[in-house]
Parts: sequence; structure tokens; C-alpha cells
Amino acid sequence: MCGIIGYIGDDKAAKILLNGLRRLEYRGYDSCGIGVIDDDKLIIKKNVGKVEEVAEKEGFLDVNGSVAIGHSRWATHGNVSRENAHPHTDCKGEIAVVHNGIISNYKEIKEDLIKKGHKFKSETDTEVVPHLIEDELKKFKEVNEENYIKAVINAIKKLKGTYALAIINKNFPNLLIGARNESPLILGVGNNCYFLGSDITAFLDYTNKAIPLEDGDIVIVKKDRDDYNIIIENDGVVVNREVMEINWDISSAEKMGYPHFMLKEIMEQPEVLKVSAKISAEEIKKLAECIKDYDRVYFVAMGTSLHAAMVAEYLFAKLGKLVIACDASEFLNKGVVDEKTLVIGITQSGETYDTLKALRFAKKNKAKTGVIVNVLGSTATREADITIMMGAEIEISVCATKTYTSQLMILYRLFVEYGKVLGRDMSIYEKEIEKIPDYVKQVLDKKDVIKGIANNLKANNYIFISKGINIASALEGALKFKEITYLHAEGMSGGMLKHGTISLIDENMDTIAIVPPRSSLVFNSILSNIEEVKARNGKVVAITPVEIDGVKNILVPNVIEEISPIVYAPAFQLLAYYKAVELGRDVDKPRGLAKSVTVE
Repeated sequence: MCGIIGYIGDDKAAKILLNGLRRLEYRGYDSCGIGVIDDDKLIIKKNVGKVEEVAEKEGFLDVNGSVAIGHSRWATHGNVSRENAHPHTDCKGEIAVVHNGIISNYKEIKEDLIKKGHKFKSETDTEVVPHLIEDELKKFKEVNEENYIKAVINAIKKLKGTYALAIINKNFPNLLIGARNESPLILGVGNNCYFLGSDITAFLDYTNKAIPLEDGDIVIVKKDRDDYNIIIENDGVVVNREVMEINWDISSAEKMGYPHFMLKEIMEQPEVLKVSAKISAEEIKKLAECIKDYDRVYFVAMGTSLHAAMVAEYLFAKLGKLVIACDASEFLNKGVVDEKTLVIGITQSGETYDTLKALRFAKKNKAKTGVIVNVLGSTATREADITIMMGAEIEISVCATKTYTSQLMILYRLFVEYGKVLGRDMSIYEKEIEKIPDYVKQVLDKKDVIKGIANNLKANNYIFISKGINIASALEGALKFKEITYLHAEGMSGGMLKHGTISLIDENMDTIAIVPPRSSLVFNSILSNIEEVKARNGKVVAITPVEIDGVKNILVPNVIEEISPIVYAPAFQLLAYYKAVELGRDVDKPRGLAKSVTVE
């Protein structure tokens, strides 16, 4: 879950790397560093901390040179320390490597290299890579460019696990090499320059042309005077990859005057939902037909995406179709998969490790696969049989907001389309699609009310309750709250209160009740749950379509139950946001978390 950027061109590389690392910091911010070839020297600058402070402290911009690699780290192997920060080098300090992923066989490689006399400085799995390249290079009588490239390829072949790598060597300053296996890496094609990035935002300031690399790809960018030679190999065979033109404007990744990306992205939801209401029409229809044709249907996802999948479970049940929302990390343990099974992954990034693993397991067992995804060119888009793009554009804040409601819109449309495939009259549901952005805007217009309520929350523990389709809202509301406030929060059905949790109700345990629409069969049930909490002197905040006595009310439109999870979401997102701000939390980059979970 780290961020990688590489550059080869004519401009000052350190400046370009610093800008790219700022864009990539959401992927990891424990530490960061750069490696630059300046004349005949390999200069490494790295330390613990966020990009801006490390760049200033270490003097990133003091280094010249036009070939470089950079990295922002989210620790997986080894503590957060300067020694464990990337880039990592070989014994001679000639080869530098940055890495995203996990080298699963690094211990045996390291032990073998130590026996051969290699000296290691860090606890990371990554450090074996430059040493392994160094070791492979010793096998050649002559150290030249051709043999160096062979040494890199031979070293990469010995690696097991997941990796995206960017590699430079001070003895070959005209080369930038990248490699990918189950971790995202993209080649950016600029004007007389090239980039490597974990995602497109790393270099979107400079070019919108990109080649997403595939598993097993090794890309060699070679500069000969004013010309470049690009070779992409996969299993020793030179392959061609299509250059994609990305239509994202970099302004999408700016705060646009908001104090945090999270607030900006919450407020963007009406416009995002307009796009999600229209995108991928043919693909949605195709997937709906598959849902009808297959005996077993799973939605596999993690975190926020799993809560979206739970909404789908309720939606399709209304049409008599059993679909199962499954924690992707457990799918291999309990999924019943064969040629009569359809497995649909939901992943914002398209790179979520456990979701990709579940989809690969499904394909291995001859299942049909689909994916609902936000990032064009991501691994999921290339591996699934059917791809549905969400259209939410770039989401910078680690905390998912607009991508969640975008996923819900896609799932709601899939539900509508499935009903039509069955020959049902879905007109009542179709009419609501265009109204959803306005309903959401009505909730966002209450942000000052929500801010006031959030600032008056004084407890350290919170339970989020609901019933029916909005149990997913309770779970997602609790997740949003705890991940950025660092206060304990737990989501559950209102029916579970009496099975243990209600004994915890006191002055230090507040309840957030998500009240279903009045037409819902469980409307009165959740009102009873609220009374049970009040009877024990518990404080309640209600996200509700009607005024409720004795509680703090956040009023939302009284909509049909099927779209209520979309409409209610901004209320609990804002509640979490304003409470986190009041507590002084780093809202966009909560501790210990990263945007794309690309490791197990």
C-alpha cells in the first residue's frame, strides 16, 4: 500500500518526484524518500514523516539529476524508521529500488545473500531486491548495459509475492526499469520523458497518457540522447501495450477551497451521482442478465465496499434472488464456486488484494466474474469478465465517501435492470434515479446542523443502529466514525441491542440511530429501539425522515426504502467528519490506514 514514482527525462527529477509524492501520499505516509542519479553519484534522501516535512528536512530539491525514483511508505515489514524507508540500495550503493507489495520469499533470499557476504541495513523485504540484482550481476564477466538488464530480469524471476518495482543504477543513468506482479504500476508517456507510478495521479500534472502494466511485465525505458526505446517484456516475450488517454483533470485532485479533501468529496456527491446514474449502461444490463442465469451469486468486497455489497443483498432479495455479500478475505474459506456461480467484486481502486484474490479463485473454479470499479486500467478491469465503471473520479481522502454512494447507485441500477430482465414493472424505481442527487443535496444543505450536533458529542463510545437495508448504513456509519475520530464505534441491527449491548448504555455510550423511511416495515421497530435506549438515560442522535421527541434530529428526505442508504450516507459522513475536525484529527490521512489495500 505504498506509493511509487519514477522519472527519466530532461527536467530536474527531484522537483517532479516531490510533486508526485504529494499526490501519492494517501497511499502511505509513514516515511518517504527519493533516489536520484546526479552526475556519477546515486544520492538517497529519506526519513520518517510526511512528504513535505521530509522533503524540507532532507533537502530533496537540493539534488540535480534527471533520472530518479521516489516512494511514500505504509509499513508492512519492519518498523517505521529511516533505515526502513525507501529507496533501498545494494552493498555498493549503486543500485536503488522502491517497492510496493510483499516479497513472500524474502527470508530465504536474504539468508542466502547473507551467506554470500551481503550486508543488510533494514528490516524490510524490499532490500533483498537490490542485493539480488547485485548478486546476479556478479555472474557476468563483463558489466555492461545488456548484462545489467539481464541481471535485473533474472533477479525479478526469483521473487515470489506481490510487487511493483522501480529500479535505477548509477552506472547506467540512461535506464529506468519497472516490474509488476499483483501490485499496481503504470507507465506514463510524456513529452520526451517517461514516468512510473502506482497510479495515474503520480504524474497527471505532466501527462495524461499512460500504459497500465500487467502482471509479469518488466518495462525498460532507455534514453539515447533525445530518443527513447521502450521495451515491455512478459515471460521473456516483448509485448505491445496500448497507450490510454486519461480524461481526468488534475483539478479533480485539488481541494477547491475546502479545508480537507474529505469534505470536498462529500460535497461532490450530487454531481458524482449524476454520472453514476448514467455510466456503464450496457455493462449493467449484461451483468443483470448474468445474475438471472447463474445459480449462485456472490458480491465480494472489503471495508466500505462490503457494506455496499450488503445493500445489494437486501435489494435483490426484494426480487426473490438470493445473492450473498461476502468478506473477500474469507471467500476462499466459504465460497461454493463452480461453473454455475457468478462472483462480482466491488473495489474502488481495482487493486484491493483480497478482492482480486477472491476473483482469481472464482475464475480458477470456472465461475463467471464481474467487477464494479472506479479506476480505469486497474488490475480488476483487466481480469474480470464484465467491468462496470463507477464514474466517481479521483478520491484522495483515505476515508471513502463519494465512492461509497457511487457504488450504491451502480448497485441500485443493477437491481432495477435485473427487475426488468425478469419482466417486472420497475418504473417506480427508475423514476427515483434522477431524483437521488437532489435528495442528497438536501442532506448536504444541513451540514451546519450536523456540525453543531457533532461538536456536542462528548462520549468516547458509540453504537450505530438500524434495521433492514440500513443495517449496512449503521455499519458504514460506525466505520466512518471510528476510522477518523479514533473513538470506539460499533454498528449493528437494532434487534441486537437486547442481546448484550444495551447493558453498556450509560453517559459514556451514545447511540446514533438511522431511522428507515416511514414506509418501511421496520420503521416502528427502530423507534422502539430508540425508546429502549432513552429509558436507560442514553443519548440518541437520529438520522431520520421524521422528528423524534427527546433526541437530536438530523432530518433527511422521506424516500423509498431502496434508495435510503444512498440518501442517508452524507449525514453520517458529515457527522464523522465534523467530530474528527473538532478533535483535531488528520482527517484525510487517518493513522495506520491507506487508500488502497494492495497487500494481504
